[in-house]
Amino acid sequence: MSTSADGTGPAVERDNAGNWPKLARQWAQVGPPLRPVAQDVEFCWDAVSEWMLGRGAPRVLLLGVTPELHRMPWPKGTDFLAVDHTPAMVEAVWPGPKEAVLCADWLALDLPDGSRDIALCNGGLHHLAYPQGQAGLVRVLRGILSDGGLCILRLFTPPARRESPQAVLQDLMEGRISNLNILKVRLGAAMTADIEQGVELDAVWRALLEAAPDLDGLAARLGWPAEHMRVIHAYRGEKAHYYYVTVDQVCGLFCGEPGGFELIRVRVPGYELGEQFPTVVLKRRARREA
Repeated sequence: MSTSADGTGPAVERDNAGNWPKLARQWAQVGPPLRPVAQDVEFCWDAVSEWMLGRGAPRVLLLGVTPELHRMPWPKGTDFLAVDHTPAMVEAVWPGPKEAVLCADWLALDLPDGSRDIALCNGGLHHLAYPQGQAGLVRVLRGILSDGGLCILRLFTPPARRESPQAVLQDLMEGRISNLNILKVRLGAAMTADIEQGVELDAVWRALLEAAPDLDGLAARLGWPAEHMRVIHAYRGEKAHYYYVTVDQVCGLFCGEPGGFELIRVRVPGYELGEQFPTVVLKRRARREA
């Protein structure tokens, strides 16, 4: 997902889009915690199941094409729409029918007011600039969701105690990081000096290459498959930024300004780095109250 520099205009494809076609080709190498596991899916389904009691099948909006969320046991009659701005991701990853997915910018969705009941997103928020881009998404969802509708977000947040990039890279060299998925999150968050600036993907790639110019050799020493390590090359030359925001910062946007939502719950998984991947459930306040 990409936005203009101020978060209010159309996507700038050369900024946040470039990484996704490359990643689509390497999707099999992307794993937890970047992709949700059974516990994360359970958190989502618990909230959806509670909403469906007495209401029936929902009208669902999936931001992105996360297969694990599409494959939840949706009841007959569910109206499901996924939205992703990268055709390569849709082609490589989307498991559903083509008529149920739309290639579009999340911030420019042309959907009727109140036309969706559940909005789901796995990790997409940190691709949007903070605060402008993320606030723009709040405004979009505030319009699209029905009164009492749910927004269920799996967040990618910074650690409670910030690490230095040097400490992360030392852990890598000494074999204390289990896979590239963990490394990307830890190093990206450690290199974020200013939340509003975020971290540039190419900078993450360069930091790793400076520390370990022979990535294949490092992979062999760590016992990682070479093709797994090479996924990091999708970051090469990418000027897109990631913005690792806290739960409090997200709630400030959804429940404060721009607002329109109330926080229902936050659930934290038990796997490695799970505290950085909470699932947040927010409810659209009735329009007369918002």
